[in-house]
Amino acid sequence: MKTSNKLMIGLTITSIVGKVIEKMMVKDNVRTNTQTSFNKKVDTPMVKPSTYIHHHASVIGSVNIMENVFVGPFSSIRGDEGLRIHIGSRSNIQDGVVIHGIKNYDQGSIVSENNVFEKDNPYSVYVGENVSIAHQSQIHGPSKVSNNVFVGMQALVFKAIIEENVILEPGCKVIGVTIPKNRYVSAGRVITKQEEADQLPEITPEYNYFGFNPKVVAVNLELVNGYKKEEDNKRNQI
Repeated sequence: MKTSNKLMIGLTITSIVGKVIEKMMVKDNVRTNTQTSFNKKVDTPMVKPSTYIHHHASVIGSVNIMENVFVGPFSSIRGDEGLRIHIGSRSNIQDGVVIHGIKNYDQGSIVSENNVFEKDNPYSVYVGENVSIAHQSQIHGPSKVSNNVFVGMQALVFKAIIEENVILEPGCKVIGVTIPKNRYVSAGRVITKQEEADQLPEITPEYNYFGFNPKVVAVNLELVNGYKKEEDNKRNQI
């Protein structure tokens, strides 16, 4: 085979491989919602450039993700039924997490009982800054998770408000209540009455997980930076 033909074949293969890699890097896992009888509006997720979303995660519809957020593999943030899901800066949504809500808008009108409010704005789910939502946990709206909260593995938050600096240990369930700030819920415990929530123990320096969440946040920020650099390097190679 002539050298010129070999060169042409090589360039063709390189071009094909480049296009395949480029197609693989298109984030079709971040997509618009479908139209429904209660919502004719099609929303595209708003994601800050500094955020990292794993290609096996799913982000759909009316979702706003702020700076330096980690969204791990097989997590789902789905803003198609409960509209307006907010994820604050430096939070991490770990592997297998589900964030979703029940219908809170109907033809543009607010269904108040299915919303939480932050600065008078309605949301299906509102997650604040520096929040860790660990593996396989669920945040189902209407719910609010305030700043500096740790939600442990396989925990459930439903129709609840979690105030600042709270720790939800693995496997606990918080339903229909407000957890006061600086409290913790023990592993596996189920809280469904406000009286139970008000009597939860406060976090003190003697608590086993005192200062735990900032460490988790710091690790995930490092992961965000590392994975984003890898993505940028791959793009530069195409």
